[in-house]
Amino acid sequence: NPAMLVGADDLTELSYLHEPAVLHNLTVRFLDQRAIYTYCGIVLVALNPYASLPIYSSDVMQAYHDKQLGELEPHIFAMAEEAYSRMLRTQRNQSIIVSGESGAG
Repeated sequence: NPAMLVGADDLTELSYLHEPAVLHNLTVRFLDQRAIYTYCGIVLVALNPYASLPIYSSDVMQAYHDKQLGELEPHIFAMAEEAYSRMLRTQRNQSIIVSGESGAG
């Protein structure tokens, strides 16, 4: 992938979407950018930092209020806001699937 795409906050932006490129991008975001969340289209990929992070405060939650998905850095609050906004807009129930390794957090 071109250097300008390394560390992209959405994996679908990568020119080459294969396992080594995805793992490299996630590594760059996690180790260099300290970002545990990365989008892959409408999917949110989360890496467990095995540490408490100051990214779940009321101020951070408020920052994602009324924002569209992709407008700010990837975050679980963005996914919640998207589901809630879509529920209000469409008057239909929404689902969020959380999946991961057993014992991953």
